Amino acid sequence: MNCNYCHQTINRNLTLKEIFLPQKILSEQLCSRCMKTFQLLEKKDSCQGCQRQSTQTAYCKDCLRWQQIYPNYNFQHEALFSYNQAMQEWFELYKFKGDYRLRHSFVPYLQSYFKQKKSFLAIPMPISKERMEVRGFNQVEGLLDAAGIPYEPHLIRFAHGLSQVQKTRKERLSLKQPFKLTQEGQKAVLNRDIILVDDIYTTGRTLFHGAQVILANHPAKLYTFSLAR
Repeated sequence: MNCNYCHQTINRNLTLKEIFLPQKILSEQLCSRCMKTFQLLEKKDSCQGCQRQSTQTAYCKDCLRWQQIYPNYNFQHEALFSYNQAMQEWFELYKFKGDYRLRHSFVPYLQSYFKQKKSFLAIPMPISKERMEVRGFNQVEGLLDAAGIPYEPHLIRFAHGLSQVQKTRKERLSLKQPFKLTQEGQKAVLNRDIILVDDIYTTGRTLFHGAQVILANHPAKLYTFSLAR
């Protein structure tokens, strides 16, 4: 099998599961050389709100601001990887150049994380109809599909605008509410443990907009998650 990213041959011994269930072989995983370029995040010495690294206080400045805006929301965000140069380049290929095969790259890590969240209803962050027409897929749903993680797309993006990458920090933070829940979603989140899933956490503005809509419909718990931070 070949590396999902660099396409070099991966040599390793198969597990018993892969021998007897060959259809389960992850033929599109990352090789060890590529994997070393991605940096896993540590919870130690990180912000308790958003997992920003190397903060000197319990909460970073951004999260202190979010606490003022959403005083009744005990938010908790978790991410797996740092948005370093390697991750930026990976997202450029996957998200912006449309290499959909790359959705398999981090399957073992996603499966390991969501195994601990089995009681939670996963809701992916949506993209607009206009973005879907251009890209052809929702990058968050692609990651979840590849990892076999069940989810329910109850959140809808009704407002279209520039990609977050094209916005300045000030523009991102001043973004108006672009999301709403479906009628089915309003019932589905009531008294449920919810995990709102995105691809990248930057300022947190997009996820907090999504969280605001869900909180209005009274979930039991609401956590947020992203592949990268």
